[in-house]
Amino acid sequence: MKRISGKWKGTFFLLILSAFLIWGGSREVSAASKCRVVFANAQGVVSTQTYRNWARTVEAGDWIKLPKYSQSGYRCYWVLKNGNKTYKYNPGANYRITKNTKFCLYRYKLYNVCFYTENGKKEYVSMREQAIKGQYITLPSVPHGTSNKGLGWATTVRGKTYKKAGTKVKVTGNMRFYPITQKITGVNLRAYNGKLWKVVPTGSGKNPTFPSVNLGSGNMCLGWSRRKGQTSKPEYLAGDRIPSKSGNYYMVVFGKHMDKAPAGVRKPENHDVVYFVGDSRTMGMARALGSSAPANVKFIYKIGEGLDWFKKTGYNTLRTNVCKQSKNSRIAVVINLGANDLRDYSGYTKYMQAVARNLKKYNKNCDMYYMSVNPVNSAMIRSYLGWTSRTENQVKNINNTLKSTLCSGSKRTYTYIDTCSFLQRYGWISREGHEGLYDGVHYSDATSLRVYDYCMKILNR
Repeated sequence: MKRISGKWKGTFFLLILSAFLIWGGSREVSAASKCRVVFANAQGVVSTQTYRNWARTVEAGDWIKLPKYSQSGYRCYWVLKNGNKTYKYNPGANYRITKNTKFCLYRYKLYNVCFYTENGKKEYVSMREQAIKGQYITLPSVPHGTSNKGLGWATTVRGKTYKKAGTKVKVTGNMRFYPITQKITGVNLRAYNGKLWKVVPTGSGKNPTFPSVNLGSGNMCLGWSRRKGQTSKPEYLAGDRIPSKSGNYYMVVFGKHMDKAPAGVRKPENHDVVYFVGDSRTMGMARALGSSAPANVKFIYKIGEGLDWFKKTGYNTLRTNVCKQSKNSRIAVVINLGANDLRDYSGYTKYMQAVARNLKKYNKNCDMYYMSVNPVNSAMIRSYLGWTSRTENQVKNINNTLKSTLCSGSKRTYTYIDTCSFLQRYGWISREGHEGLYDGVHYSDATSLRVYDYCMKILNR
């Protein structure tokens, strides 16, 4: 038999080595990519067939869903120990496997944390919490009547010591808490029908004000009166100081059914053309009038804007329109800006005075009017937006400034149209927005038409 040459011996060895790497090597890599996942009891023992059935082998990097498990009266976790660290996972949670892993099922007894009435005879079932020992819970708000305020929670009926709502308490077992309240002495604020709505404390050092109210129905709380059943002419507005230390004050409520548009659309009598300049409220007036707007009544507005827009764009538009009119035309300009500048209106006075003088140069018959910033309901705004973007006092302050600097004295440049006081006195309704909510800023069509009509009465005097 012929001997195999050295060349062929080398080739044969390389073939054998290649086969080993391809077949043997691949089996070792495949085995290394597999991970065993085991489930056991709290002692780490695979004690039942259920645990055995849960076990599985997966590829490294795979996500698994931990077995679902629950037991009445207990909170269950799959616990994974890694060195000195312990991790808890809820049954049914997703977990990414990177190596052989063992999960142990821990069951923790649940304890009831209950909240009772002051006399301890009845539980507030909806407030009950379940927690494991060592867990912290947050004490809820204290239930109380309109003539009481909640102080906190005691662990005994009428306990001398208590913890305030919002305090975190460590659960030590089944626990009971009882509310501690205090009677409020002060002014009774009552609903339109006389039912107690809230007691406002008027103790020493306190100067409370009348609150804004969102009735939730679209009806408007105009303010407060010492007489029950009023629908207009409130004695006090939201933000006014409560003048007494005790007594009763009633909501003055203007109903939606009372919000009637004027019978007809009033036309200008003393002017050939009228320009209303403003923001979304001016837009609302134009929308409410629609095709019934007189041909010689024009609207210039920008939604959500104020003085900055008027300086950049609005004034030029107004001036262009005024200049188009003949020199003998009788023109009225009604400015209604400010609702979007309640936080900073310092630039209004000088600029608006200059606007009035300039327009007079283009047409000496141009009469300038400033319509008040009209009412808001801050409680409605808060319900609608989740925060208070405008307040009644802000409206009051800007109107006082506009009236005193632009519309008063021998050198006044504008005639003031106080539609704000008119609406506060005789009623207004907010426009209904999305999901039946009322935003407390914009007006119903009927209210917008009443504003227009009031302005026209002033212009036609």
